[in-house]
Amino acid sequence: MIHRYKSFLILLMTFLLLAGGLLSACSKSTNEGTSNNKTEGTASNSTSGDGAQPCTKPVELTMFVDATWYPFQDWTGEIPDLITKATCVKPKVTIATDDKQLALMVASGDLPDLVVSFNFKLMSDSKLSLPYNEIFPKYAPDVTFDPVKVLVNTVNDGKYYAIRNDFSSESEWKVNPYAHMMTAGLAMRKDILEELGNPSIKTLQDLDNVFAEVKKKHPDIVPLILNPNWQRPYFDVQFGAQGGLVDNGGKIEYYLRQDSVRDSMLYMNSLYRNGFVTSENFAYKNESETEQMMLSGKGFAYTWTYSGADRLTADSKGKLKFVQLAEPLSPKASIVSTGTGGLGIYVTKDNKNVEASVRFLKYLFSEDGWRLAEWGIEGKDWTWNDAGYPVFNYDPQDLTVLKQKGVYWWGVPTETGVGMALGSYKEGSETTRQGEAYDKIISFNPAIGMISPDTDSPEQIIQTNIDNMVKTEVTKVYLAPSAEEAQKAYDELIKKAEKIGMAKLEAWATAQYGPLKEKYDSLKN
Repeated sequence: MIHRYKSFLILLMTFLLLAGGLLSACSKSTNEGTSNNKTEGTASNSTSGDGAQPCTKPVELTMFVDATWYPFQDWTGEIPDLITKATCVKPKVTIATDDKQLALMVASGDLPDLVVSFNFKLMSDSKLSLPYNEIFPKYAPDVTFDPVKVLVNTVNDGKYYAIRNDFSSESEWKVNPYAHMMTAGLAMRKDILEELGNPSIKTLQDLDNVFAEVKKKHPDIVPLILNPNWQRPYFDVQFGAQGGLVDNGGKIEYYLRQDSVRDSMLYMNSLYRNGFVTSENFAYKNESETEQMMLSGKGFAYTWTYSGADRLTADSKGKLKFVQLAEPLSPKASIVSTGTGGLGIYVTKDNKNVEASVRFLKYLFSEDGWRLAEWGIEGKDWTWNDAGYPVFNYDPQDLTVLKQKGVYWWGVPTETGVGMALGSYKEGSETTRQGEAYDKIISFNPAIGMISPDTDSPEQIIQTNIDNMVKTEVTKVYLAPSAEEAQKAYDELIKKAEKIGMAKLEAWATAQYGPLKEKYDSLKN
């Protein structure tokens, strides 16, 4: 998910060429790219034609980013400057110091003009935010959003307060064959694989055999290190297990009821009992810690995303090379994409300049806007391949260049799933190898992701309590001394979930699911 850029001379030429278009007006936002590089589902913007004059003094808007890990601390760099020139808006950025800060701001009634947050339920509230389906028709009537995206962001009051990032409709994925959805992945050290004779790894048993060889020949190296944010997802995929809520014949079940989830958890236990992972690994909280363990040569394989190998190789600066285990390891392997998006940009009721805020968002949602924010300057930083993907003039894994230019991360809040995926495409890369293989096992059902209890409702309390219980208790399955003890620990998870109210949650979710699925099915084609 990371992209970078070069060459001042080309920048100057590009700047002059674009002076009458992209950079000239406070509020102009156009989609004048060639017809074959449109991505369905972004905001559709026509030329404003409002006679706007060049921006001399940008409007300053306060913006709170509810993500402690966000790599940019302010609105600086070449790309943010160009966005300000295009919109006549300059955000004054504050990054969250902890995950409680936004809730405290809401409680105190002290909100900024804009909030960037994953907390969809909290911020999609008419007491806190202004609905897009009111402010866009008023200030940017030429903007329309994909009906599926409107559906998945609409809440109980019939309004939508954001168009969340990292979501594309199934049809958008289908017409962009070079966009491969991010999935969980397993990266491995290339040098050790070559030392072992590049063994064939087609099944989980083959993978176990490789781990055993690594343990035997390199006792100082841990065969498998688990990213704390991606501990089990890779193995869930191999067993065809899903997380969250699951459609079982039209009825919704909590994921713990799946035999495939049980099998995945018991497999994790076997990894521990065979000495392929350490008990200490389950106490790690920071993925930077585990990544550094890999970069320092302490691990052979690493659970992360499909870009894990490319990112580790880039961060290693030539010391180590990694490859992705690109092919699924079981005929049961499958993924059901239930996502409805992540980060949203919310225009708060305290916003002191709604017109400027909509102008800013209109540009960032436009094709020209999000591409500049996420990829950089077309012709200098990247060029469009006629096949349908961007070709970068920099290493899209180099975070140092990213931070220097202020590119990529300010495009993330308005990126689409397809847009993010296209930025990760590179012919022959490890990321692309896995993406091509895993696209074959992905199906879509965002109607499940739309099932979300209201804050502080009985169902929300049940779901939170079950989730917290599993976080606390699941390591008893992973670290059990025998397969029998692991099974008992898993059975205990089910009993505790039942006691908390799992069946009640499932009944409520099933009642919600029918109408949502019907609406989604009517739009998806």
